[in-house]
Amino acid sequence: MGHKENQRRRAPRCALGSAPCDGSVAAEFALVTPMILLIAAGVADFGMLAKKTTALAGTTRIGAEYARLYPADTAGIQNSIQNSTSFMPALSFPASFPYSCECDDKTPIACTESCATVGLPGPNRVFITISASQAFTPLVPWPGIPASLTAVTEIRLQ
Repeated sequence: MGHKENQRRRAPRCALGSAPCDGSVAAEFALVTPMILLIAAGVADFGMLAKKTTALAGTTRIGAEYARLYPADTAGIQNSIQNSTSFMPALSFPASFPYSCECDDKTPIACTESCATVGLPGPNRVFITISASQAFTPLVPWPGIPASLTAVTEIRLQ
């Protein structure tokens, strides 16, 4: 009976300090750790992508509101966007913000023409398109993640 009691006490094969289990925990850790780190990096990268995209879209809206008041002030529009929040790396802008025009029936027309003179309904609708870009570098080079983020906002001036 003494022999069977010894066998019952030894039943847990991986007890602390037992020789047959040395290294199995380290092997499991070595297999699982890279996957956990990759998942953590993915969560961090997609979180940064969402945050930067949302911030960039918000700042172009701020620039569009400034453009509604001062449409010819390109430097002022750029400053209002750049100063609305801190961006690292800095934002890049087009040399000028393009205008587009259309009539009441949404027919595109040159901004130098009048809808009435070409026989189309309504007054000209004038729009300005505000855009800004920013470089984006993720922790891990994921496929499909852009290297540059761009936000565009179009606002009606007239």
